[in-house]
Amino acid sequence: MTACQYVPYIHSTEKGQEIPQNLEQLFEYGANFASEYKNAATETCASYAKLYQEGDWHSGWILALQVTEPNNSCVNSEQAIQILTTLEKQKKIYPELLWLTHVHLSWLKGLEKVNQLKHAYSLKQSQMSELKQERQDLVGKIDALKAIETSIDE
Repeated sequence: MTACQYVPYIHSTEKGQEIPQNLEQLFEYGANFASEYKNAATETCASYAKLYQEGDWHSGWILALQVTEPNNSCVNSEQAIQILTTLEKQKKIYPELLWLTHVHLSWLKGLEKVNQLKHAYSLKQSQMSELKQERQDLVGKIDALKAIETSIDE
C-alpha cells in the first residue's frame, strides 16, 4: 500500500461536510452492534455472523472491523481478512469505505504476521528450555561419570 492513494470525494463544499446516507446507516448499524454486544456478546456475535452468512455485508464489515477491539471480538484476524477480502472482491462495500477496507486489510495482515512471529518465538523459547534441561541432565551425568572415574583411579 502506498502513502498516497485515492480517497473518494464524499462531501460538497457548498453544503459543508455531509455524510452520505449509506454511511449514516452503517454508523447506526455499528452503534446498534456495539449496544447489543455490550449486553449479550455471544448472542450478538452469533446473530451478526448469521446475518453475514445470509448475505448482509454490513454485518460482515462490522464483525471484521470489530477485530481491533482487544479481547472483545467475534472473529479472529484471519476470519476478518477473509470477510473483508470477500466483500472487496464482490464489490459490496460502499466506495467511501473502500479505502478504510484497504487500510484495515493491510493492518490485519501485519497483525497476522506479528502473531505468527510470536508463535514461532514461543516455540523456540520452549525448545530452548528443553535443551537447557537436557544440557543440565548431561552435565550431571558427566559429573557422575567423572566421580566414578576418580574413585576408580584411587
